[in-house]
Amino acid sequence: MLALLTVAAVLLVWARLTRGFNSDLLLNIGAAVVMVALSYAVFDPIFEELRRSRVEEHPSFDHDEFSDHVAGAVDLVAVMDTGNHMLEGTSRGRFLTAVRTALGNGATVRVLLLDPDSAAADQRAEEIRPVDVRRVIQDNLRHLNDFAGALDAGTLTRFQVRIYDASPSIQMFRWDDKALISFFPIGIRASAAPHLEVYLSSPLGDFVQGRFDDLWRHPSTRPLSDYITVPITVFHEDTPLRNCGVHFVIVDGDCFIDGAPMVDQLTDHGTGSLEIVSGNPLTIDGRLGQTFRLARVDGDSVPDRTAVLGMFDAKYGPRQVDGPGRARLAMRLVPRRDEYGLT
Repeated sequence: MLALLTVAAVLLVWARLTRGFNSDLLLNIGAAVVMVALSYAVFDPIFEELRRSRVEEHPSFDHDEFSDHVAGAVDLVAVMDTGNHMLEGTSRGRFLTAVRTALGNGATVRVLLLDPDSAAADQRAEEIRPVDVRRVIQDNLRHLNDFAGALDAGTLTRFQVRIYDASPSIQMFRWDDKALISFFPIGIRASAAPHLEVYLSSPLGDFVQGRFDDLWRHPSTRPLSDYITVPITVFHEDTPLRNCGVHFVIVDGDCFIDGAPMVDQLTDHGTGSLEIVSGNPLTIDGRLGQTFRLARVDGDSVPDRTAVLGMFDAKYGPRQVDGPGRARLAMRLVPRRDEYGLT
């Protein structure tokens, strides 16, 4: 608009300095340019608002196109889903490469996935059988944890993954000021359903972003690190022996840990005389607690050792001969009855 007004001023001054037909011509052109500038000032905000309110429908989710959008992001990438189909199969490599590019551009990446151990995950699994929703989310979180482990400390602060425990309502894939959104249909995965492309400044985009922010900040939403490990202190007769983080799985209300990081304490004192205090409260049999005894898991346990180790494999990947927490030693956490007021 300033450029148009500058041109109009030059034309009007020029018309003032000339005579006859040229003066009239320059005067008319200068006045027309002024009207164009004023029209731009009045109507451009209206057209911009209409453009931002426009909703574009896509018949399904285009994985490659979204990865391209992510790679070009410079501000914020945000994903809200149950289990993220972008982290499956051939799409995973391209998506994680795009995420790394976005982080290199200075963008912040936030991923919000459903807790695989939640009742909401079981409900969603019923809706889209035979898809194993719990396994899909576990695989997603494992790949995200591996990806985070390869980032430097400065970049890692801008790569944030959290896990929510609530009924999933909306799926969102955001890059900078735009997003693809969808609801969760019955019978098929959301990636195969139509998606709406919206601006985040539109009423619909603002609503979806608000839902993301609410879940992101909710007290029950936890960081990926809390899903991967639980911090514990090993005590023997009230004497702390070791602080460490251990892998764990929740199975039908019971909690099992990988005791490999504390194998020295187990060798020296056995399971019966050790007490475990968790840094985070754990729900076992529907009750929160932090002080536990240990019980061995063997072939006669329910579930037995093979089944429990299979659950560790599903969450953390196939166990290896070496590496922290990989040569697994499955132990059951048994709540102290006095902590629950039981006898």
